[in-house]
Amino acid sequence: MNSKLYDKTQGEVVIPNNIKNYLINSFAQAKGANENVEGFNRNKELQSQEKISYGQLKRIKNFFDTFGGKENELPFILNGGNVMKAWVSGELNKMRNNVKGQQHVTQPDDSRVKAQDYKNNVQDLSRPSQSHKTSVNRHATAIADAAVTESLRRIKDLISKI
Repeated sequence: MNSKLYDKTQGEVVIPNNIKNYLINSFAQAKGANENVEGFNRNKELQSQEKISYGQLKRIKNFFDTFGGKENELPFILNGGNVMKAWVSGELNKMRNNVKGQQHVTQPDDSRVKAQDYKNNVQDLSRPSQSHKTSVNRHATAIADAAVTESLRRIKDLISKI
C-alpha cells in the first residue's frame, strides 16, 4: 500500500512557509549546535527545499517516535519540535489515507463481495441462539449452574475460615 508513496509524483508534499519559518527559528534557537548534532543538516536542507519526500517524512517521524530525550534538547529543537512532529504525522496520515482511498476506488467490481453472497455466508456461519434449545436442555443447564454456584460458595466459605 505505502509503496506507491515512494513514487516522486505521489510521495512528495509541499513544505508550507510556516513550517519553513519555524525550522529557521528553531535553528536560530539551537545556539551552539554543530553539524554533529542530529537534525542540524536536516534542518538546513528543509529550510531551502520546496517539497519533502515520503521517505524523509517517515525518517522525521521515526526520530520523534524513538527520541528519548527532553523537548529542550538540541536534537529535538533542530528537528522542529512539537510543531514539526504534528505536521509530519498529519501529512503522513493524509498521504496514506489518499492511497487507501485510491486502492478502494480502483478495485474492480467483480472482486467485491456482493451483498447477497455476504448474507448467504453469514447465515451459514451463524449458530443457533440460546432460545432454540429445548426446554429440557435449558433447565438442565440452569440446574448445573446452580450446583456449580453452590460448590463455589462452599469453597469460598472454607477458604475464608482459614
